[in-house]
Amino acid sequence: MENARTGDTGDEFEGCNFLTFLVLKGGLFFFILYVVWIYFDSNFELGPRLVSKNSSLRPYFLQKCLGLRSPFVPTVWAFNPHVQTLLSAVVCPVTGPRFQREYLELKDGGVVALDWTTFEEKTLNDHRSVVIFVCGAVTTDNAVARVCHGAWRRGFRPVVFRQRGHSDIPLTTPRLQSFGDPVDFREALEYIRATNPGSDLTAVSLSTGCGVLISYLGEYGSSTYLTAAACISPIYCAETFYSSQAISNLYRWILLLRQKALLLSHVSCLQNVDSLDGPSALRTESLVEFEEMVFSQTNGIGTMEDYWEQNEPMREIDEVAVPLLCISSKDDPLVPTESIPTELFQTYPHFFLALTERGGHCGFFEGFQPESRAEKLAFEFLRAAQRLTWPPRPTRMTY
Repeated sequence: MENARTGDTGDEFEGCNFLTFLVLKGGLFFFILYVVWIYFDSNFELGPRLVSKNSSLRPYFLQKCLGLRSPFVPTVWAFNPHVQTLLSAVVCPVTGPRFQREYLELKDGGVVALDWTTFEEKTLNDHRSVVIFVCGAVTTDNAVARVCHGAWRRGFRPVVFRQRGHSDIPLTTPRLQSFGDPVDFREALEYIRATNPGSDLTAVSLSTGCGVLISYLGEYGSSTYLTAAACISPIYCAETFYSSQAISNLYRWILLLRQKALLLSHVSCLQNVDSLDGPSALRTESLVEFEEMVFSQTNGIGTMEDYWEQNEPMREIDEVAVPLLCISSKDDPLVPTESIPTELFQTYPHFFLALTERGGHCGFFEGFQPESRAEKLAFEFLRAAQRLTWPPRPTRMTY
């Protein structure tokens, strides 16, 4: 009996030790978490900094967009900008969307595609406003699925604009869409508008796809058919982006590899371009040279000076007539901070820049289960801009 009582006492002692260990471990964890929070609170701007002109739209969007006011702390294991950038390519929703592809023949005989998004839920689409997602050269299928899923969750009906020759789109003319040429996008938007009468149209894009979207907003001004647009990690100056030595060789190599794969997939069609030297283009190690050898030649542009004059996204920026939100990070490995034109956002009333300390390129992931703050903020902004155009409800008269 004495041995039994001794054993019970030992078990109780071990239980107390284990409980004390758990309490100390938990306390240490929360203490470290508190120290980390204090460090970032004192050394970084935890929320996105809104850069814009002091117009009446600024307080409106600050009020309507929670993502502009709440703290942004990146996922604890993804503070590194390269990890954030990698996440943007691989994170996708558990339940992916289904796409119904629609091919659209353009005036010059070229073909683009519209991928209309649907989900498992039996939800009527009639009340959903259409948001067009403009894909770029490096946009992955995971990113497309994630953005479309986020748009659907927030009440939008997403459609993906696929450029000619991209994503298994047949190249029917010996021409590839250049970096900032919005002509194909214009024809696609006219079709979407005609087939969705009465729907508010908005647009969102990532990375290199922003070149087409920003160019479109500037070139067509007040006749864009769009209510608002949002660009995540846009390339503000394409010429600088292609020639900059500040960008890691790895990222330059990935983009060049994607461009070469595009050329290889359409050799039979592009061989009809007399001025195109395909073998030399495939051997080049320079993004600038590839752009000159392939995109400049297939579009019939003689010099790179003329090419950039026609393709720089910001070339007609003063003509933009709808609210545009750009979301950028100071640690973006592809877009150096000095290339972000903050003065521009402080000059024009329709331009808004959400600038964060961290986020990488198209990342901005937060939470233990990573979710992009930038994508949530983009749809908040588009929804708030739509409310600006809605007529006010009539006031009931009382007697």
